[in-house]
Amino acid sequence: MQAPDPDYRLALELLSAVVGLMVGSFLATVVLRLPKNLPIVLDRSACPHCGRTLTPIELIPVVSWIVLRRRCRACGGPISAFYPVVELLSALVAVASVHWMPWPGAIVACLAGWCVLVVGGLVIRKWVPGSAGPGAQI
Repeated sequence: MQAPDPDYRLALELLSAVVGLMVGSFLATVVLRLPKNLPIVLDRSACPHCGRTLTPIELIPVVSWIVLRRRCRACGGPISAFYPVVELLSALVAVASVHWMPWPGAIVACLAGWCVLVVGGLVIRKWVPGSAGPGAQI
């Protein structure tokens, strides 16, 4: 079997990184809402301190956390590093899956990695002191 074109491979890895960041944003929401029995899909994301609904520009994974300097734009409350950490780990899982696995296996590896990420996030939020608060830093 012939190796894929390097440009094609790079494009696929970049695309998987972007998808991984977006999925990671959702996974962070799952990890935070699931233990509290909050709706995972139906509610919009909001500041954990003031409750203001986040705008679409504030939902851009990692970038918005950096641009807003880890604070809510409305109330100035701290935004946990948990969000960008989960987003970046999710992107890493996606890129690693695409890079090291053949195509059908890459999808399975990616989904499995994301499941492990959610379970790991739930365990950390439950058992690591200080990681469960709304502005908690991990």
